[in-house]
Amino acid sequence: MDIKYNENRFKKFDGKIYFNYSLKKLNWFNIGGNTKIYFKPSTLHDLIEFLKLYKNDEKLFVLGAGSNILFKDNLYEGTVIKLSKNFSRISLLNENTIIAGSGVLDKSLSEFAMNNNLGGFEFLSCIPGTVGGGIRMNSGCFKSEFKDILISVQAINRSGEILTISDKEIKFDAKSVLTLEQFLSKSHNVLTYNIAIKLTLDIVKQILYLEEVDTTMPFISPNDIIV
Repeated sequence: MDIKYNENRFKKFDGKIYFNYSLKKLNWFNIGGNTKIYFKPSTLHDLIEFLKLYKNDEKLFVLGAGSNILFKDNLYEGTVIKLSKNFSRISLLNENTIIAGSGVLDKSLSEFAMNNNLGGFEFLSCIPGTVGGGIRMNSGCFKSEFKDILISVQAINRSGEILTISDKEIKFDAKSVLTLEQFLSKSHNVLTYNIAIKLTLDIVKQILYLEEVDTTMPFISPNDIIV
């Protein structure tokens, strides 16, 4: 498909979508070729609408901080999505609940928890990535991993539908995550934007939302969390 076709197809996302876009500045190693489409949604609504237009048989890759990835020099025949700053907000829902976007850096989340006297996030302080990427890879160190604190994941599938996946449906294996038919084909068919982790007084569990705050959308309330 040529650039003109895609420009017409995604015309409503003008200013948020780019074609034949260089990937070099999107990763820490400054390497790689171009991607056919680069999309940076401003809101959850943008993301859902884009996925509804996007075909299920086309390649899709969601990029986090770019700290643990190598891109090839040849053209990526698909779309690279990078979430905007609106997916990187952090706030307290209550005394033991953190609301955080999936684009939040692990270190930022750890520091936010520390500043609010919440424990259990300490191991994230030295992981150079995002929380969304951490769930995909089951990141961890110092004998702690994301699997140790996860309760549930909320994601969007390739049709733009919201899914809630409990920790019981997820199989963590070393540095990978599998769930619901291998996490819907190893996460190629879903974009994680919410995870739940719950903090108790003995710092055994925590609760965390990966949430982009979009007041125009009917969104997730605490009652939607699987615990």
